[in-house]
Amino acid sequence: MRYLYTGVTVTTTEMTRREDEPLETNKVLMATGFTRMFGDSLNNRFNNLLVSTVGATVNQMGFLQGGKSLFGNLTQLLFGRLADRYGKKRFIAAGQIINGFAILALLYFTTPEWLIAMVLLSSFSVSMSRPGWSSLLGDYTDERNRGKIIGAINSISQMGSFVAMLVAFAMTINQTGDTTRESYLPVLAVAAGASFLGGIMVLFTDEKPPKGVSLALDIKRLFKDPRLTRYLLLNFIYGMGMSFAWPLFPYVITDKLKMKIWQVATLSLSSSAVSVLAQRRLGTFMDKVGRRPIIVLSRTLMAVAPIAYALAAQWWHITIAELFLGVGMAAWMSSEGTYVIDLAPRDLRATYLASSTTAFGIATFIGSNFAGYVVENFLSTTGFTGINQGLLISAGLRVIFGLAYLTVYETKKPPE
Repeated sequence: MRYLYTGVTVTTTEMTRREDEPLETNKVLMATGFTRMFGDSLNNRFNNLLVSTVGATVNQMGFLQGGKSLFGNLTQLLFGRLADRYGKKRFIAAGQIINGFAILALLYFTTPEWLIAMVLLSSFSVSMSRPGWSSLLGDYTDERNRGKIIGAINSISQMGSFVAMLVAFAMTINQTGDTTRESYLPVLAVAAGASFLGGIMVLFTDEKPPKGVSLALDIKRLFKDPRLTRYLLLNFIYGMGMSFAWPLFPYVITDKLKMKIWQVATLSLSSSAVSVLAQRRLGTFMDKVGRRPIIVLSRTLMAVAPIAYALAAQWWHITIAELFLGVGMAAWMSSEGTYVIDLAPRDLRATYLASSTTAFGIATFIGSNFAGYVVENFLSTTGFTGINQGLLISAGLRVIFGLAYLTVYETKKPPE
């Protein structure tokens, strides 16, 4: 069959080929990724520390850390489907703008309960934009270069995190006295501004037009894919073990080591610098050796964090560990989106991506709340002994459940 396509008669086969051809990466896309990561990094690094500083209990921190993941992931199935149906940019922009208002609200509340509510609103807004952004990156790739292109884009985006921490460092290097709630406010104000800017910039990027798929979500279609269901199960199990450490990290930073904001920024500078350098190389390497080795590497390396936090006697001990953690984060960012996009039909990319993060989000909500309850009620109450015990338990779980990813299906096609 033949059609008139922009003044030229083409066959349906040619139209399909043109639809499948990737968009060309451009400066607007890269700058948008940079700006989004800039704001998100500042917000994610400091909003939980803000809550810890105003006197939140371990149980409250468990709810906060688990809730951040749940609210940031549970509704991604809905927004992923909406992005597949109506287009991606509008939901990315809306999420960024709502996130900006939620971060601004943190500047005005002083009690743990209200701060937790605003952090959860921020996480919800992230769930509006994340599946659309991941799917948007798929518009710029094909199966031959997916790891390389996503790795390159993520590398530029990760530079936003690095620069964000440089800004936080510069803003607070002259800080004197104890770190209080007011210490975090200027940094979070900058994060809010970056979130607003990212929401505007994404409207100027290119995207492939949506195919207008039905909004009705056929769950059976997702679970008929055995490769996806296995990956979802592994994400759920790993999320439970990984999140056991989440409520405990802030106490090490604010109470045990009493770190200044510039010292916290230095932690992220270490991991971000390594992640920027490793991102592109890992993406290219993944196109050669396959997705599974990089997935396993990313998960098992996450065990470095709780071990370092449990054993650290000085703040720079954690900084050294963050160098190794940066490799793990780069591997995670490169492999997660690439693997799920490999699995998904083009009309369900955002939905597949959202199903993966939803499974992870539910698991981490359970794991984080369980950790807060166990540490506060069953582990040692002597000094930081209970906190350290909980961190080491999480490290062991991260290694064991990370190695379980050896059972995922490999999606890289063999060379022809």
